[in-house]
Amino acid sequence: MNQRVLFMVNPMAGRQKIKTELIYVVDALTKAGYEAVVMTTQGNQVTGRILSEMEGKFDLVICSGGDGTFNEILSAVMKWQIRPELGYIPAGSTNDFASGINLSSDIQTAVNDIIVGKPRYFDAGKFDDSYFSYVASFGAFTGTSYSTPQSIKNNLGHFAYILEGLKELPAISVTDYPMHIESGDMVIDDVFSFGAVSNAKSVGGIFKMSDDFVDLNDGLFEVMLIKKPKTPIDISLIIASLNSMNYDNPMFITFQTDSLTFTSDKPLAWSLDGEKVEGGTTTVVSCIKDAYQIRVNPRSFRE
Repeated sequence: MNQRVLFMVNPMAGRQKIKTELIYVVDALTKAGYEAVVMTTQGNQVTGRILSEMEGKFDLVICSGGDGTFNEILSAVMKWQIRPELGYIPAGSTNDFASGINLSSDIQTAVNDIIVGKPRYFDAGKFDDSYFSYVASFGAFTGTSYSTPQSIKNNLGHFAYILEGLKELPAISVTDYPMHIESGDMVIDDVFSFGAVSNAKSVGGIFKMSDDFVDLNDGLFEVMLIKKPKTPIDISLIIASLNSMNYDNPMFITFQTDSLTFTSDKPLAWSLDGEKVEGGTTTVVSCIKDAYQIRVNPRSFRE
């Protein structure tokens, strides 16, 4: 009996390349012996409801879109009792997570890599009752992914995020987030302009981490906190660190952990994999080791 695959497509992602490649993808899956069912994503809540009704009916779930689309799919299948293998065809404007695990941005190559690929485990993040694949963030720069108009993303691609990020640079001096943070025996009380809990080598195309620092299935997050600058020198230190990827200066706090709790004096808006989420005054973020599997071509995955 053929294996069943659910192919979830975001037709508006990126430059909408999937519209001209859809037949190729379905044909390749059919020739490989899969029984393919194709559906379009409908936003987090509706997509989640659709996938909850599909539980247990598919051996493989593939999504085509950006990191936000992958988040929709992951968030839904994380609630399945038996999680299927996942396939990811990166077709968004910026695909930080996909790029970090060396998935091809060429649609035909990506689907063929899924067909011949092997499942590889990755950690997931739990954000209160929600999930994320690679980043939960707050503060300056956080709105870049969800505030950039889709038309600009489609026309300018990754450069659109850089432009929007640059526009937010002045915000680091006025953004003000007093936070109480607990992680194990560590307690931090300070005022921040930005914070990110990530499992990725690049966040928004603006923050980049050393390959030596990031392991995508070690059960640990990488945490980056930027203190609110008080002087022009503080701002210059932040910009210099962002340019050099060297965060060893007094304006940054970086560490690794498997869980942490954020407490603020007022409800806080967060971004999960580029999608806006309204948080409360207390937020618990934890790492789920080896939470799910993605089909990857062994030749393209570099440690």
